[in-house]
Amino acid sequence: MSNTSKVFSSSCYVTNLPQMSVSSIKSGALLSSTGQCIHLRPYHTFGRSTECHTNLAGADISRIHAIIYWQDNNWYIEDRSKNGVWLNNNKILKEQPHLLHESDKIILSSKTGEAFTMVNDLKPCDVLVSMERNKAAIYLERPVTSVEKMLNFFYENEGWYIIYDDEREESKAIQDGHCICINDSLYRLQSNRIEYQTFENKPTAKSLDDLELRLHVSDNEEEIQLHIKDSKSASVIEGHRIQSQLYLLLCLARKSIADKNQGYSECHCGWINLDDLSKALGIEPDNTRIRLHRLRTRIRDTVNFSGVDACQLLQLQDGEVRLNTSKVEVIKGTLSETMLGAH
Repeated sequence: MSNTSKVFSSSCYVTNLPQMSVSSIKSGALLSSTGQCIHLRPYHTFGRSTECHTNLAGADISRIHAIIYWQDNNWYIEDRSKNGVWLNNNKILKEQPHLLHESDKIILSSKTGEAFTMVNDLKPCDVLVSMERNKAAIYLERPVTSVEKMLNFFYENEGWYIIYDDEREESKAIQDGHCICINDSLYRLQSNRIEYQTFENKPTAKSLDDLELRLHVSDNEEEIQLHIKDSKSASVIEGHRIQSQLYLLLCLARKSIADKNQGYSECHCGWINLDDLSKALGIEPDNTRIRLHRLRTRIRDTVNFSGVDACQLLQLQDGEVRLNTSKVEVIKGTLSETMLGAH
């Protein structure tokens, strides 16, 4: 859906839109040293990835650098990065929860970088976040919040609806991330949704040996799923838009399996010349590199890497590429192809 189709314009006129100040903030929030106010979700991610709730630039910022989450009526922060997180000028332990309080100062990666101050440690809530820095957010209370006498927000069946009192228009559903224009000011809905349980169930890898990969391939090889698991959790990468990336991975997995079966040592298993792989895929080498990069990105977003990276799993070196793992299986239809590391 395009951004344009996500914008609903109300016909009412709000004469006094609230101006942003710290005292007007009514939910857990950070204030950046750049002046940006960040209203925290129950599970809020910070990092270079465009999928993070707060996207940060900088080569020293990890794709998922830190998380802040609401649990047992308190806010906690965890470091998920390579370069660290500082809380009140003290570097915190990685992947350990640290309690946050109002006025705490947070810095990601570099002590000279952008700083964030915890300006409010109240619980998260549903909020219409202004797209303009000088305007305060509009906080939504369930089940009904009146923004103006002719414009109401109604919460029902796990979602918000816009309702017009004069019935000039039918009620409209508005979802998390959608925007609404109120008197020429744009607001984005941020729903108070619990997301951390799903995120925490991602596989975690402190070494490549922690992960097991299983490729499920249809008989005609047009549909491929990648299942990744550790000792506790599992995730799936699938979808028709990424089949070309998964087919590249299938080629690498089969080469690794074939080399292993022929008795190659582990350090020599699976290497394919990039030009040869490109010919097999029917694409140019530059496009193969792009697919490889996108596949690494998918895997980074699916696995919590700590100490290793997807670049070590999918290696590109001296014009050759390989899948660097001893734990991969290919299942075509209902039959399993030989698994590396099987005993």
